[in-house]
Amino acid sequence: MTGQSRRKRSTLSFKDVQIAYLMNGIPSIEKLHRDGKASTSTIRRALSHLRSGGREVTTLESWIQENLGIGVRGRAAPQAGQERVYRAQQIKTSGPFLRLPLSALSINKGEVVSVHFEKDRIVVKKV
Repeated sequence: MTGQSRRKRSTLSFKDVQIAYLMNGIPSIEKLHRDGKASTSTIRRALSHLRSGGREVTTLESWIQENLGIGVRGRAAPQAGQERVYRAQQIKTSGPFLRLPLSALSINKGEVVSVHFEKDRIVVKKV
């Protein structure tokens, strides 16, 4: 050997988190997360694998909801009055378009909006 010692992993895999939960329950998950040994995504992945394996995970699910929140991808939804820049997208079969989040206007699926197209802007209003 060269005299260098191997470094241990600083974070744990989802399988390590599964074992910790099955052996010691929620307190072990809390400690791993607090100490930075298990990331949010690793804990969520452990939950999904435990669930698919048929294990009882209601306590882990509730702990995740209370402490880690809901899993949301991407950036946070814009707030009313906030300005954002979006890049135009295009699909082979159509022209350029924008995908805009409408939650800042409190618009839900199925609701009707008014869209006014001007020369240099588009105005979207809730009807």
